[in-house]
Amino acid sequence: MKITGFHTKRKGKRTGGGRVLVVVGLVIVSFLAGMFTHSAISRPPQPDAGLSYIEDIPVYTDYLPEGSRARPGEIREIKYLVVHETDNFSAGADAAAHNSFIHQNANAETGIVSWHYTVDDHEIYHHLPDNETAYHAGDQMEKNGGNMNGVGIEMCVNEDGNYEQTLINTEKLCARLLLEYDLNPDKALKKHQDFSGKVCPAKLINDGRWDEFCAAVKQKYEELKAAQANG
Repeated sequence: MKITGFHTKRKGKRTGGGRVLVVVGLVIVSFLAGMFTHSAISRPPQPDAGLSYIEDIPVYTDYLPEGSRARPGEIREIKYLVVHETDNFSAGADAAAHNSFIHQNANAETGIVSWHYTVDDHEIYHHLPDNETAYHAGDQMEKNGGNMNGVGIEMCVNEDGNYEQTLINTEKLCARLLLEYDLNPDKALKKHQDFSGKVCPAKLINDGRWDEFCAAVKQKYEELKAAQANG
């Protein structure tokens, strides 16, 4: 009986110690989970999609210098993709030419302009990090405006380029950015005209093709989303 009692007493102590260890373990796990959650919540937003290719379309990153007048450098929330056309029909006025232009005029005394991407029929140039403001929408830095919250995308219309292929390339870029930044295609796709009243993108608007363009972007976005879900 004494032996039985002794073992019973020791067993109770072990059980109590086990409970303490379980409680301590739960506290530690809870603490670590809280640290992880806080880290995830407080993690800074993705500054840029970091694209180098979209399917077979090369994306060349050549940022405007920090501190230049055309690069205000203000970090913001991305809410829109603001679509433009360059209105430059000259031969050779492709994405590379507009990249040179935007760099050459980054510190112009007047008429400062900047945007994030220029698209032509065979390549894309990336001029500013996606999460920085730019001067493309004609609405100053209005709250919830195109400059403050939009990614500016210029489509080339040079006479020696293939405009239809430029449209397709722009649709692919927009679809990818919508996915990267978890934007709703029905709300995020905007025309320059929506912010300033300027008829831009002019060919799309004048030819009555804006809705067609948006539908094509949305279809490509849904395809990308489905592919992502399927791993």
